Amino acid sequence: MQMKKYRGLLVFVVFFVNTVVVLSQNEPNEKMLNEFVRTVFYRNTNAKFIADNFIYFGSINNSKYTIDDRIKILDKHLKKIKKEKGPLLDPANFSIVTYNEFKGSKINFSNMSDYIFVLVSKNNPVMYFNLRNGKIFAFDYIIKGDEGLFITY
Repeated sequence: MQMKKYRGLLVFVVFFVNTVVVLSQNEPNEKMLNEFVRTVFYRNTNAKFIADNFIYFGSINNSKYTIDDRIKILDKHLKKIKKEKGPLLDPANFSIVTYNEFKGSKINFSNMSDYIFVLVSKNNPVMYFNLRNGKIFAFDYIIKGDEGLFITY
């Protein structure tokens, strides 16, 4: 009987430690995403500032587009997102959660990872984020068939 008690306690401790580790790993990402949302929707900042502080620009094979060209594309996309998503966002009631934590109706993505986060407002998903190296790799998507595909810059 004593052995079962210790085994149960050990299982609980291992589960608790794993949960704390996972939550603490997501905390910097959630803070960064909260700051991104505040910056994009509630502050008057330019696309260059947002690109420098929040966006991960992956390498591309097409040398036609310079980083300045990509920032111009980002700027247009940020304006579109503000117009479309701004009305859905309650500044007093939004949160960032991991994709797996959000239990409501959500988009299925073709490339699932532990680095997909959801901006939730009024219990509804407003935006999805795909992160790389602690920055935003993508924050918008298109639907192709039954899956979402992230748009990158």
